[in-house]
Order: sequence, then structure tokens, then C-alpha cells
Amino acid sequence: MRLPLVRLLAGFFALTWLVFPGFGLIDLSVTWDEDWSVVLEGSWGLFMTVLVGGSFVAVAARPGRTAPAQVTLGVTLATWLLAAAAGLEWQLLGYVGVLVLQVAALAAVLPAREPVRPLRWEPWPPLLVLALLGAAPWGAHAWDVFRANRRNAGVVTGDVTMSVDHYAVQGALALALVTLAVLAAGWPRGRRSLGVGAGVCAGYLGLLSTAFPGQWGGFSPVWSLLCLGWGLALVVLAVVPLRSEAGQLRGQVVEAQRAL
Repeated sequence: MRLPLVRLLAGFFALTWLVFPGFGLIDLSVTWDEDWSVVLEGSWGLFMTVLVGGSFVAVAARPGRTAPAQVTLGVTLATWLLAAAAGLEWQLLGYVGVLVLQVAALAAVLPAREPVRPLRWEPWPPLLVLALLGAAPWGAHAWDVFRANRRNAGVVTGDVTMSVDHYAVQGALALALVTLAVLAAGWPRGRRSLGVGAGVCAGYLGLLSTAFPGQWGGFSPVWSLLCLGWGLALVVLAVVPLRSEAGQLRGQVVEAQRAL
């Protein structure tokens, strides 16, 4: 009887981030309208839609496999707290409180949560190298937007949602993408979910910054293209090892059957 309740709650919580108060899909809907700050709108929309709302959709779809969603939401909370402190954007704590309450409510009704521990660390070198290559530029970008956030740059340009400056969320997204990429490289159980989510966000931001150069919160032309390539490569490398591992597992099963 609890599973229908879990699905209902998770689906409702997903809608809160996609529509209100998260405005994820709403912000994504204007990312090809040059009258808006498309990169700042895109970073907000991607965070709320892909990472937060997508995690709740994953729980609703597969209540028995929630570990990747738990990790993604944990990274979300950590980066939002860092963004609130680094950017002096204390209004972001309101979203932190909403997310904490939602996670606690789901945890209370889930009949059996998939345990995150033990976090078996088995790094896949190509993906780990790619993740680490992005650490410095994403970290530098986070530093820049947090500095702009402290100057109330989003307030000046009108890029504010529910009293929260978009620069704070863009800095948090930069930190989240690196963290999720590194976790995807070393944690096989969450590799596809974390890697694809982070790669889609990075790739779309790079695409927006390439298509609309000189936007508030945008990247340089070179970094825009590198960001797009980094995101696409992350998606590919996050998926390929799983197919390889599946093939190895099938081979082991066949060998075991022959031995019998």
C-alpha cells in the first residue's frame, strides 16, 4: 500500500520543481528567446528540472532503486548551502528547506530505501580524467558568478526567481556538475544516472552560450564549445561502460552454464 503513496508524493514533488515554486520548465521555455538572459535562465531551469525534478521522477518510476536520486539530491543540498554562503544569497535557504522537507517525507513513507552505502569506489579512468579536466574551469566559473552574486548582479539585470538570484544557482550548478561527474566516474551503481544528468546540463549550457555569445552569465567562445563537448563526452562515457559491464556479465553467465 505504501508504493502508490511513494509514487504519488514523488510525482507531486517533481511538479513543484518543474512548475512552482521551482519554475524549472518555465525557465527552460525561454532559453531560446534572446530577450531573456538565456544562460542564466538555462542554468536555473536545468538545475530545477534535470537534477531536482528528475530525481523525484526517478523515485516515482523506480521506488526500489533510489540510490542515484538520493546522491543527486544530496549533492544539490550541499551545493545550495555552499552557494548561499559563497554568494551571500541567504534566500536560497528557503529552497533548501523545501527540499529537506520533501526528502524527509519520502524517506518516511518508503517501505525500503535502496542503501547508498557501501559506496564501492571503482573508478573508470577515461571518465575520471574527463571529470577532473572540468574541475578547474567549472570551479573558476563558480567563483566568478558567486562574486557577481555578492554584488547583486542578478537583481540589477532582473534575473531573480522567488527572491533568489540566478547567479547563486548557476554557481551551485557548476559545483554540482563537477561533483556528479567525479561520482559517476567512481561509482558504478550511479554512473549512468549521475553522468548523463550532469552531461546533459553541461552540454545544453554550452550550446546556449555558443548560440548566444555575450550573454549575462555566459562563457567565453572557447569555453562554450569546450563545455558543449565536455557534456557530450560525459554522457557517452557514462553509458558505454555499462554496456561493456553487461557484456562481461553475460559472458560470465554463459561460461558458468557451460561449466555445469
